[in-house]
This record gives sequence, C-alpha cells and structure tokens, in this order.
Amino acid sequence: MGRLIEVQDPTSVQEGLTIEVGDVLLFRATGGRIRSGADAVELLGPFVESVVGTNGQIFSPTAPPNTLLLRASHPGQADVEVVTGDPWREHGSTRIAITVEACS
Repeated sequence: MGRLIEVQDPTSVQEGLTIEVGDVLLFRATGGRIRSGADAVELLGPFVESVVGTNGQIFSPTAPPNTLLLRASHPGQADVEVVTGDPWREHGSTRIAITVEACS
C-alpha cells in the first residue's frame, strides 16, 4: 500500500530519500521539476490548497501555489528540484536525489 509522505523541510532530505513504488511525497512548495529520472517519479502539481465549505462550495485562496506532489511510479533513480518561498520575490530551490524501490 502506498504512503503519503509529507516532507516538511526539503533541505532535510538533500542527501537523498528512498521511497517505494506507489508512495506520494507532499511538499509545501510553490513549484518543482524533475531534472532526471522522469520514468521513476511523476510530478503532480503544483496546487493551491483549497477546502470544501458546509454548502459544498470549494474555497480557494487568491495566492500562489503552496503544495507539490511527487508520485513514485517505477523503481529507479530521480533528481528533483523543489522550489519554495514566494515565486515572485524571495524563493529558493532544493535538489533532492530520490531512490524508488519496488514494494516490499
């Protein structure tokens, strides 16, 4: 069964991260890209976090994206870049080496 794994600080996993096929990584980030290994991971997002109100209406802030998802699709290696901060002012990026293993 896949796991939803929240990475609260991308800089804490710069040395590398090992996950399994079916896992989804959640970053609080404004964007990202796959530098290599697009066959191992799939970039989903970025997204703007929204909520459903009591009447079924969806509420979204007028704001830049704040969530990035990466899904592990096949065993292999990937190099991804996660962009954090305000995309129009101060932002930074972190490169992360990801190893995707077959499910155990």
